[in-house]
Order: sequence, then structure tokens, then C-alpha cells
Amino acid sequence: MILMRRFKCPSYASAAVAVAAFGLFSGADLAGAPGDQPVYIYLVAKVTDHVNLDLSEDRLRHILPEVERYRLAHPQAPPSATILFSGAVSKALQQRDGQTHIVDFVKDYIRRGVIEAGYDGTDEPTYDHRPTLKIQNEPSPEARWKARQAIADQFLAEARDPLTGAPASGTGGLKAMQEVFGPAAYITGLDLASESYRPPLKVTPPAEAPGAPPPGASFAAVLGVFRELGGDTETLQMLRKYNTTALMSGAPAANPAQLPGYREAITHLGWIMSPAPETGPELYWQDYVLRISEAAPPVHAVKASDGVDGLKDVLDKAKRSTVHLVQVELGGPENYLQAAFAKTAPNAPLKNAYDHPQAPRLAADMLRPTAETDAGWVKEEALLKWLTEAYFPSNAGSRFVSSSDLSKMAGSSTGYSISTAALRSELSDALKKVGNDTHLFDYLRVDGHYLSLAELFQVLTDELAEFRRTGKLPESVKTAKVYGPFRLVTGHGPNEGQVTAGDLEAACAEIAGALHQDALNPSNGVPVNSVPPLLKINGMDLNPAQMIRLMALALASPAPATKLPVRMAYMTGEAGAVVPKTRPLFDTGFVWTLKPAPLALTQ
Repeated sequence: MILMRRFKCPSYASAAVAVAAFGLFSGADLAGAPGDQPVYIYLVAKVTDHVNLDLSEDRLRHILPEVERYRLAHPQAPPSATILFSGAVSKALQQRDGQTHIVDFVKDYIRRGVIEAGYDGTDEPTYDHRPTLKIQNEPSPEARWKARQAIADQFLAEARDPLTGAPASGTGGLKAMQEVFGPAAYITGLDLASESYRPPLKVTPPAEAPGAPPPGASFAAVLGVFRELGGDTETLQMLRKYNTTALMSGAPAANPAQLPGYREAITHLGWIMSPAPETGPELYWQDYVLRISEAAPPVHAVKASDGVDGLKDVLDKAKRSTVHLVQVELGGPENYLQAAFAKTAPNAPLKNAYDHPQAPRLAADMLRPTAETDAGWVKEEALLKWLTEAYFPSNAGSRFVSSSDLSKMAGSSTGYSISTAALRSELSDALKKVGNDTHLFDYLRVDGHYLSLAELFQVLTDELAEFRRTGKLPESVKTAKVYGPFRLVTGHGPNEGQVTAGDLEAACAEIAGALHQDALNPSNGVPVNSVPPLLKINGMDLNPAQMIRLMALALASPAPATKLPVRMAYMTGEAGAVVPKTRPLFDTGFVWTLKPAPLALTQ
């Protein structure tokens, strides 16, 4: 028999009382000013505990009806939530569906559009025992690429023991989640585990910190299993056979790799990715997938059970010159847990289970009293009521958005046409702004579209290849999906010499076809349609950043005899430098696909 801890759903009346008690019902103090851009609220719930299933099921049976109540009560601003499942919890819920019908329950809400299913691989069994990269001494970029693909392929579909992480029969991961709940609308937690060394770290902890090492202590380099942060191009190649439409996670709010200056880095990345009112710091394109960041300070994700005050604090700090996307987590598991226990790990129940596989379930003293849990649900109801009845009416255009809404509002990241005249004009202005700098801009806006550096390389190649073939430039050129270099050259290239426009046009004619071949090289797994790491012209090895500058000059003066001076240029601009990443720099070609994600605000 399955025993479930039941909690009474708070009523609308109790939520209204809570709002009034906090003095927050009017929302007038956060009313939008003229010219303020909308704030979009993205509701999410993370259901990944496959050990304490009573708790997981109870959360689902509360969250889903909660969302539907507000959809029915507020059709002008109907909420929809994305419920994230792991593969392990999906299989566990399916196994008890015959008794509790929980999978049927969830799928009914999916069918009626109340929620969308998503995937979170963060908590798949286990944190320490999972498919792991061992490439710290691998010198070949092709070998590292194939190794990442192989580990990603395992992680996406391999079944593992729910407590030890040992390989098991059947399917697991994203594949298992989608077999149970259907295609994932949003995917997170695909960071690959990597066996690597962490360098020595100087620490100066507060003296009062319990158990802290003495100030100035240093730690020797440690070999361990850590999560890679940053690029995931190799994983995306393996993901294509399971899902090609999901949104994916961007910058996390936490600093999992303990990178120095992390908060400043994600703040600056958000600023770079929001150059116009319809672009948001929390949204950007990477490898042609729409990314949602948990945080772009001062904006960050909040927990609904913390009530209205926490969300108000974030909204009050948001700079409204651009749109914002704020993630609000519904029904977090910590609402059921004693506060001290909940703080022991990001997902304390599963950490406890993995550390104590002989007695994995939560003990009674780890759980809050029912009255405290109910109080959290009341705060959550109060937050939803405040948003729908106070904040949204006072802030034009602000509303709930689903994963599907965001996908429609962002549209396609590539496949549009731009005019040659506009391209020449924008490139001329951009190069004037670059001046004598040794790095390029991060992206280019042409005819209302943002081109990543990879796309810019492709359209310039097509322009000059067409001139080589016909003797004239096309009136327009169409963007295509092109990936960044599989090996990012870390040097700046030669700083003297010259090439002719004809030399460039001949080189472009040779490589243009490959840039439109959306396939993997069978010998090394690298996308055929990726920017070449280097191009040899007149005996010089030119990196792609140098090539973009030279191709832009050739586009302005395409006569084959035109002489063009070679100048040094580094491969990474501001965005490529600040985006959080733990990979070696030469494995970060994905930064060439970064660009803003403007939203159609009238959707």
C-alpha cells in the first residue's frame, strides 16, 4: 500500500487574507511607468525525487490544480507551468501508476494545456556516479569532441540504478522521461560530468563561519568529478534524435563551478544580450537553441512559497528599459522539509538518499509539521493572486508565459534573408566602431535580425562565393545554421601581410558548400557546417575573426585585384569572454553562436 502525506489546499479566501495581511493587495507601488517594458513570469516546478515518491506525488496533486484554478479565474492572464521531471522519477511514477494513476493525472493536465512537461537531468542517479568524461590529458580537439558526444549519448538514454547510479537495463534520462510524459518543452541539467583537476584555491572565509579553514589556507589541486559549465554543442548533436524543439537552460543562478567573479559575469552577459527593448537579459540564442537564464542580476529566480515579498524585491530592482523573464518555482520540496535539513544540499532528499542507500527515505524529523507546509502553500497562492489581480493590471503587457509562448515569441533563430546593401552598411559602421581594437563585436544587427559571428561568417562566405561564381554580388543572402569552430584558436594570427579580394573569393567558393551541410563528419563527429578553425591564404594561417574583417572589406570592394591588409584579431569578444564556462578556451567555439533573442511582444 502506498501512503501519502496529505495537505489541505489553501482556499482563495486564505490567500486573500494573507495578501491583505502583508499590505500588498494593491500593487500600486510597483505599477509600470510609461515606456516600461513587460515582465514575463515563467512558472516552473522541479519534480525529480524518485525516492520519496509520496512527497513528489503530493506536490503534483497540489501544483497542477493550483495552476488550473488561476487559469479559470483569470482567462485574461492564464498561467501555464512547465513541470520538470527526471528520467528516474518518470519511471518511478509510471511504476506506481496502476495504484495511484499519477501519470494519467499529469498527462490529462498536459493534454488540456494547463502544464507542459520538461526535463531536468540534474538529479539523475547519482551525483558522483554517472557517465563521466576523462579527457584532461587528451590533446586532440576531435577526440575530445567525440568523447563528449559519447558521454552525452549515454547520459540522455542510459538506465541507472536509482540509488547507486550503476548502469541498468532499459532506458533512462531524457529518453525515459519522454516515453512517459511526451516531448520535453524545456530541458535543463545536461551538464556533463568530467573528471578533472581543480587548481589550488586561496580562501579567506569569515572568522565566524562554522568549520571554516583558517584564513589564508590553500588547498592543493584536487582530482574529482565536476560538472562542465558553458558549451554543450556536442550534447546537442546527440539530443537531436530525441528532441529538436525544446528551450534549454542558460546561466544558472548558483555558481556551481565556484568561478571567480561569477555574478558580475552573468550580469554583464545579460547586458550584452539585451541591446533593445524587446530583448531580455535572461534570454539569448546559443547554438540556435533559445536559452533561459535563471539569473541576470539583479533579476533572479524566486520560490513561490517565499511569498510576495521575495518577488516584489526582484521586480523592484529590474530595469524596465528591456523585457524581463522571471522564473517562479512552484511547490518546491523545501516547503516540506525542516529548514536546517533543506539547506544541506540543493536537493537535500536525494542527496540524503544517495549518501544512505540502505535507508534512503526521509526520516520523520527531516519533515516540517503539516501546519508549516500549509502556510507555505498559502504564501504561494497569495503570490499568484497578487500577480494576476494587482501586478499584471498595473504593468501593461506583463503576463505569464509558457515554454511554447516563448518559442513562438522568439521565432526562428536563423533562416531569414538580409539585403546585401544593409549588410554592407552595417558592417561598415561596425568596423568603424571596432577601430584598432583586436577583437570583433559580439553580433551584428542587419534588417532587424541579429546575426551571430558564425552566421556572419556564413553570409559573408556566401556573398563572396557568389561573386566568384557570377562576377556580381547577390541582392540578398539567407542565413543558415552554422556552428562555431570545433577548435577555437587562442592566438591573434598574423599582423602583417595582405591578401586580395580575389584570394578571399576563391577561398569562400571552396568552403561555402560545407557551411550548408547540416550533418556530422563521420570520421570525427564534428558538424560539417561549422566555421573552420583556420584558413590558409597566401601562406598565412588566418583565424575566422581575421577572416570576417577581411571579408567585410572585400564585400565593400569586391574587385578581385583589391588589396586588403591583414590585421591581428582575437577570436572572443565581450560575450565570449564573460559567458561562464569551465572548458579550456580552445573548446569554447560555441561562443560564436551567441546572440540576443528578441521577442514579438504582441504574441
